[in-house]
Amino acid sequence: MIALTVDGEIIGVAEGTGSPVAITIPPQIPGSMMKVTITKSNYYRYVADVPVASGSYPYVMFSTGIFDDTVGGNGDGVMNPGETIDYGVWAKNVGTGTAQGVYGTLTVTDPLVTVTTDSSWYGDILENDSVLSNPYYNFSIDSSCQNNHTIQLTIDFHDINDSVFTSYKTITVYAPILVYQDVSVVNDENSNGILDIGETGDLVVTIENEGGAVTDSVTSTLTTTSSYITIQDGSGNFGILYPDSTANNALDPYTVSADSTTPSGTVVDFQVEIVYGMYVDTFDFSLVVGKKHYYIWNPDPTGTPGQNMHTTLSNLGYSGDYNTTLAADLILYEALFVCVGIFSNNYVITSGSAEAAAIVDFLQNQNGCVYLEGGDVWYYDPQYQNGYNFGPLFGINPASDGGPDLYTVAGQSGTFTEGMSFSYGGENSWIDHINPTGTGFLVFRNPSNNDNIGVANDPGTYKTVGTSFELGLLTDATPPSTREVLLDSIMHFFGIGVTGIAEEASLTDIVLKTELSALYPNPSIRAMHISYQIARETVVSLQLYDVAGRSVCTLASGVCQPGHYTVIWDGKDDLGRAVASGVYFVRFEAGDYKKVEKAVLLR
Repeated sequence: MIALTVDGEIIGVAEGTGSPVAITIPPQIPGSMMKVTITKSNYYRYVADVPVASGSYPYVMFSTGIFDDTVGGNGDGVMNPGETIDYGVWAKNVGTGTAQGVYGTLTVTDPLVTVTTDSSWYGDILENDSVLSNPYYNFSIDSSCQNNHTIQLTIDFHDINDSVFTSYKTITVYAPILVYQDVSVVNDENSNGILDIGETGDLVVTIENEGGAVTDSVTSTLTTTSSYITIQDGSGNFGILYPDSTANNALDPYTVSADSTTPSGTVVDFQVEIVYGMYVDTFDFSLVVGKKHYYIWNPDPTGTPGQNMHTTLSNLGYSGDYNTTLAADLILYEALFVCVGIFSNNYVITSGSAEAAAIVDFLQNQNGCVYLEGGDVWYYDPQYQNGYNFGPLFGINPASDGGPDLYTVAGQSGTFTEGMSFSYGGENSWIDHINPTGTGFLVFRNPSNNDNIGVANDPGTYKTVGTSFELGLLTDATPPSTREVLLDSIMHFFGIGVTGIAEEASLTDIVLKTELSALYPNPSIRAMHISYQIARETVVSLQLYDVAGRSVCTLASGVCQPGHYTVIWDGKDDLGRAVASGVYFVRFEAGDYKKVEKAVLLR
């Protein structure tokens, strides 16, 4: 919307069309100023002043400008940070008669602009004619100027009669903005696209230019603080990036090696310093050595069960991903967790579906491990909903559709669930009854009626756990009856272990003492895992301080039950602001136990 006003009074309006718009206005008094205001939803407002000129004498105004950055810039005809611009201005006489002895002066109050040549000569300008400034005005743009920064130029045209005609011009500075997109592993020794333990491979990073200017050739240097990674070749060239384009270093990849002692699933933080012309920038990315520990597929319309499992596994130190769609390439993961839900908010994996085929392939051809839960996935869905029959693969013989009678979930002696007992808070207590068959063995039972509701299976080439209840909605009690211990036990049964909460099937390794564990990784670039364990119910305080003793953030506070805990510090304070690189101190108090650890944050 376009509005024309004089002294606050609207004298004309129009709607912008993308083409010139004629607006009829009443005659105005020469010497006054008409304000042009243009507004558009979600856009910055544009405002300009237009002087009202007399029709009886010359009037000189800005007509058009010429950018010349061939000497002081990259020659692309666009203003970029750090450039020096020769700026030619065409002055036009829109009044009556000849404007005599015209010269112009340029004024810029923007602190990011330094004017070197601020005056120019135009001479006589005939009526309705234009003359180019001689010499060009000259100014420099500070290298710190941001993309899309606007600069207001004021040009005063003086004539022989000491008349001053003022024009305003807004110009925009365009800068490249390079943003990290993704990373891929190529030329690895077994060609699986994964940097495996003890392997050497190349890293190809893709970046995008989201700014408004083309870059010079982009070079880069890769670094990491991980002791598990050796960078054989840390330089990479991306070439020139045009606005809204992407590029990668495939022709000049980084080469890295993972030490043979690297724990599978270790997340390694990398930093890339990129240089293009006068710009230097950095971005971070992470890469998993070996396969990620797990992928949680939660097609259940109720996301809580899968989300709770993802949070618990992540807090335990396992690396993995969560999504409501199945991963396109399961080879990147050691274990798959599938949550299809409880009637009536459940999802049916149909027979003949691509999802069923992917799970079967993951088990039979990739030797993966799968946890599958669902109230109807074992008996009702295959019988009546064209659901895929996973029973034979999971060592499960579905017995019946069950009844509304599940209130307690009990583990079984001699298995990794020994000593566990949970109250059940699932959406529905009506679940399938399942019996072990073949190499399957019972791990959970409903103690109210002795119906079987959980089966583990180890046929030799893969491992599975199948339940007809929702693990993520079990209610925690005293260890070992916690979701944390149960999920860690399942991961250890799968042969995937990082925490030591349940190293033995008998779960004899229950927490015996209160202590703060080592911080990992330390130093940290992105996120630091801070783990501690509690022997008995007590008040816990976990605080982060800077070197001056000032509190930065509270990581944990309140009464804690016995168990293992992990807090992830993301490098921010209590207000969500990123803190500076440097040394910080983690102070942990639990009852009489007190300990302080040094934490180093790198940016």
